[in-house]
Amino acid sequence: REVTLVLDRSGSMNGEKIDQVREAALQIVAALEKGEFFNIIAYNESVESFSPGPVAKNDKTEAEAREYVKRITARGGTNIHDALLQALRQKPAAGTIPIVLFLTDGLPTIGQTSEVAIREIASKSNPHNRRIFTFGVGVDVNTPLLETLASETRGRPTFVLPNEDVEVKVSGVFSRLAGPVLADPELTVLDKDGQPARARIFDMIPNRLPDLFSGDQLVLLGRYAGEEPVTFKVTGNYMGERRTFKFGFC
Repeated sequence: REVTLVLDRSGSMNGEKIDQVREAALQIVAALEKGEFFNIIAYNESVESFSPGPVAKNDKTEAEAREYVKRITARGGTNIHDALLQALRQKPAAGTIPIVLFLTDGLPTIGQTSEVAIREIASKSNPHNRRIFTFGVGVDVNTPLLETLASETRGRPTFVLPNEDVEVKVSGVFSRLAGPVLADPELTVLDKDGQPARARIFDMIPNRLPDLFSGDQLVLLGRYAGEEPVTFKVTGNYMGERRTFKFGFC
């Protein structure tokens, strides 16, 4: 894995929330295996990084990361656009699936605040296809924006209510990311002769299949036309190998 933690340190995070976020970050770094990669980006009106790019976890980098996280304090505004852009443009570590855990408790207030511009980062400024797992803390977040950022990149959104523990939610999601069972999954619909069944399936939700991690369930909604049987073929990448699963539907 290569994991980049993007942590909101704006003024509204002051108090218990920033304490929980720091503890969640420390737990995630500790949970990474030696040789896996990580980075930490903290943002308010400015954006700062633990490292210019992801670093391999070892005793030295873990100790340095712990000191960096302990120094994070909450103040200032919320520059979501630049923080997300910096996380996505990093050169990824070779042979890894790059993941971003992006946390915010509010709306963008500094820099580029246009929702459209921030949404476009996921599709137009994500050259290394990083998966964005978003975390919205509290009731003042832009829920549709966080859901779109996640769905556009095969990630998942998570929302933390006022009485819930940020640390528990973030750590809970991370614990399931031990490595995808099936990465970059694609669905193909075949006719009875094994050829593409054109115009038989439509209105599929989600349009882009997410990565499947241990314990996940893939649920697709859609409509079909005609009465001839079809076969659903799901293909994806498992540890560098292409795997295929077929399901008949009559």
